[in-house]
Amino acid sequence: MLPEELRERNKQQTVERALELFIRQGVDQTTIREIAAAAGLTERSVYRYFETKAAVILATTFLFWERTARQVEEAVTAQFYPGMPGIEQIRIMLAFYSGMYLEHPEYVRYILQAEAALYNAGLTAELQDRPPGRFDRADTPLTKAIQAGLADGSVSSEADVEEIYYNAYDAILGTMQRQVMGSTLCTLDKRRRMEQLCTLFLKAFQGLI
Repeated sequence: MLPEELRERNKQQTVERALELFIRQGVDQTTIREIAAAAGLTERSVYRYFETKAAVILATTFLFWERTARQVEEAVTAQFYPGMPGIEQIRIMLAFYSGMYLEHPEYVRYILQAEAALYNAGLTAELQDRPPGRFDRADTPLTKAIQAGLADGSVSSEADVEEIYYNAYDAILGTMQRQVMGSTLCTLDKRRRMEQLCTLFLKAFQGLI
């Protein structure tokens, strides 16, 4: 194996093992030494590929988002059928997003801890293209569904779809983060609460609120 190939393999292995550890035991609780051991490398080798722990965290967020986006696209497009209204596609995706996070609270904790660590490290600018991605250039199932809804009339032409797009993602993820971390006073059923939140955004896309 060429040195360049070995380097890339080791870097990828480091990021994959780090993501597993971050999700399982927490970002702050995981050390570079543990990551190195899991990747079959020395601690010095990890620092040769990544100058700081924050650099490792940043790399794991990109990997996490890439995997999540692929998972979402595969799962939701399997439920689509020819001629399905755009608003119904949006409903399926919002339900999938909230359901996925409800089923995997460890993902929610990881996102929260990783973003906090990157903020503290002054790497916030690196997160500008994080999910859901910029509306004006994102090529995701959700943006495609919104455009389909505008074309077929199931999404209101009067709705500020860009604003709703960002608000829907942030509100869904933010609400689940508060529920997972136990920082909400709300005692309502978590799944029912997310269903109601998704319904509110569907109505917003339809121009009903």
